[in-house]
Amino acid sequence: MSKKRTRPTTTTTSKGSKKPRILPPSPHGPFWKGTTSDPEIITVLVNNRDEAFHYDAKTSRLDLVQEVWEFTIIPFLNVKELAMLRPTCRWCNEQWQEFLKRNTFRVPEQVPTIDEAMRIGFNLSKQKEYSKEKPLMVVLSEGEHVVEGSSWSQNIVEVMCSNISFIGQGKDKTTVHGGIGVSNKKNVTVKSLTLTIPNGIGLNVEGEEASVEMMGVSVTKCQREGLYVDSGASVKATKCEFSENGKDGVTAGGSKGIFTDCSFHHNGADGVYTYGEGTLVELRGEQTEIHHNGNSGLKAWSNATVNIYIPSRSITALVHDHDDDDLDTSDGGKIQSQLSSSSLELTVIQEAPPDNSDEDEEDY
Repeated sequence: MSKKRTRPTTTTTSKGSKKPRILPPSPHGPFWKGTTSDPEIITVLVNNRDEAFHYDAKTSRLDLVQEVWEFTIIPFLNVKELAMLRPTCRWCNEQWQEFLKRNTFRVPEQVPTIDEAMRIGFNLSKQKEYSKEKPLMVVLSEGEHVVEGSSWSQNIVEVMCSNISFIGQGKDKTTVHGGIGVSNKKNVTVKSLTLTIPNGIGLNVEGEEASVEMMGVSVTKCQREGLYVDSGASVKATKCEFSENGKDGVTAGGSKGIFTDCSFHHNGADGVYTYGEGTLVELRGEQTEIHHNGNSGLKAWSNATVNIYIPSRSITALVHDHDDDDLDTSDGGKIQSQLSSSSLELTVIQEAPPDNSDEDEEDY
């Protein structure tokens, strides 16, 4: 009679035993078991079960999903969010490249403030080269926009790159509360907005490289000058208004300005004040108006020159109703006008001799 075979009681594993089965990792994470016992999750799932749907590769349209992203989701993303999505996938990077091609972003839809827009513009100018023909455009929506500025230039946004445009929706629709500073930056455009600052200059442009173009802009109720152009800078303004500023409507020193169909009125000091060797201001356009300023209408001092190219209107109709003289020249300053439309020749209407007081004192 054979003995009954029994299983060994030892804990050691024999060589012929099977290896433990290793399951592949779950695509839903290491702790997923297929069901949940969390009452809060169960409640949410039960309450929303009628709205749930499942993706079906046979019936779902991938191009529809992309359209939703491209035309519904992407437009709601601001510039920072779009930049953060850029490295996540090739398609998001393509959306970023499309954004760069447009050369445009909106405040506050894509960038919350003008200050932030300038910082982003500076960073974008390092990634892409803009030009006068294809500038970076900062579009300001209707309403009020407040400039915070920095600790050393409060309420003033400093333009940090060339070839940039600030475009509003109209001077009666878009108002910027704060000043704009441009130092040696070229091809800067300010268009279709109102600019006002309670503690400084509305638009300050300086430096030989600086060039600014203004179109349809109202610079009003600034504590100091509405526009200050200095140190070799140049400004071209069309259909702009400089009014109710604490000092001059426009001050130009050692610089050049061309003003077409612009008005200068009800400023605390002069309508247009020019000074310094090499300063040239040109007035053009039949809609030009200079009136009711606190001091003079046109002032040319220290060898500055003002040229008026409006032959269809007399000087008295153009410049009038000032507390001091309508025209004021001193120390070599000169004001001259085109008297006939058939000739570009300018006629001097007021000129002051150079101030030689220092030489006289030396001779004495």
